[in-house]
Formats: sequence, C-alpha cells, structure tokens
Amino acid sequence: MVVAFGAYIAEYGYMALFGLFFLGIIGMPLPEETLLVFSGFLVSTGQLKLFPTYLVCFLGSVLAMTTAYFIGRCFGYAFIDKYGKKLGLGYTVYKKTEEWFNKVGKWALPLGYFIPGVRQFSAYFAGMTRMPLFTFLWLTYSGGLFWSILFITLGWQLGERWELVFAAVSRNLAIFFLFVIIVLAGLSYWRWRSTTSKTKRGIKK
Repeated sequence: MVVAFGAYIAEYGYMALFGLFFLGIIGMPLPEETLLVFSGFLVSTGQLKLFPTYLVCFLGSVLAMTTAYFIGRCFGYAFIDKYGKKLGLGYTVYKKTEEWFNKVGKWALPLGYFIPGVRQFSAYFAGMTRMPLFTFLWLTYSGGLFWSILFITLGWQLGERWELVFAAVSRNLAIFFLFVIIVLAGLSYWRWRSTTSKTKRGIKK
C-alpha cells in the first residue's frame, strides 16, 4: 500500500500528501503514521523538502480534524439535542460522557493522534459535545504539530531503515498513550466518586 502511495506522492507531490492526510483523519482507512514516516524517508532521499513536508502533513491533519469537529457540532449535536431525550438511557449515557469528555477526555485530542481510530473519533465527539472552539483548536493543533514532526523526523533520520524500526516504535507509542488516557480516565472517575461521597455525607449531616 505504501509503495502505491509513494508513486502517487512522487507524481503529485505535496498536494498528494495534503489530500491523503485530510482524507485519513476524516475517516478513510489510511495508515497515517506509516505515511508520515515514509514522507520523512522521501525527504532523506531528496524527493521532498523537509519544511514543506512538515507543513502539508500538519495542515492536512489539523484541517481534517477541524472539519470533523464542525460536522459533529453542526449535525451530531443537533440530532442528539432534537431526538436525544427519546433515546432514554442512551441520552443519559451521552450526557455523562459529555461531562467526562469536557473535563478529561479532551486530552484524547492531542494524545489520540498516536492511537489509530481515536484521532478520527475524538474530533467528531468534541464537536458533538460542543467543546469550546479555542480549547479544541489549541489541543488539536499542538498535538498534530508534535505528531507530524515526530514521525516525519523519524523517517528522515532512519532513511532506508525506516521500515525496520517504525513498526515497533509506532506500536509502543500507541500503547503508551492509550495507557495515559486510561490513567486520566481512572483519576477522573476517582475524583468524581470522592466528590459524590463527600456530597452525600454532607447531605446526611
């Protein structure tokens, strides 16, 4: 698959990179991390320039995340707001998830770039839960910048060895950031249980 994309990138250049990352983040099943590292490899061979590669991969990713946010905000939230109460238990679960996402789940935006599937879902859900736009932008854009630079630089520095090292690096990073999100979720739940217990004791007194 990467070889096919390599021919496409070689023919259409930076616009191909932009389009691939935009479509991948929107939801098309594309290996974005692999493409980032492969782009870095193309930089090492002189087929691409470093700064433009950073720029188009970053812009393609964050503009797709922003588009997904507004799709979730304009259509997902409107649907839930109109029909949600008819869903009964499902609406209650949504409201609790919304509260958690705005407190702790927002960190899934920058961390989720490193977990396939999470980065696509998190932007839509941020829009559906009406996360403040400024909060969404700084979390998403800072995460996207770090993600793009890290993997492109990895491919650039590894050169022809990129395939040998990338699989292990990508897998371990995904496990690490998934662990971080789980820890944050656990701490959030513990704080919520602690606050709830204190409130109940206060009411009893």
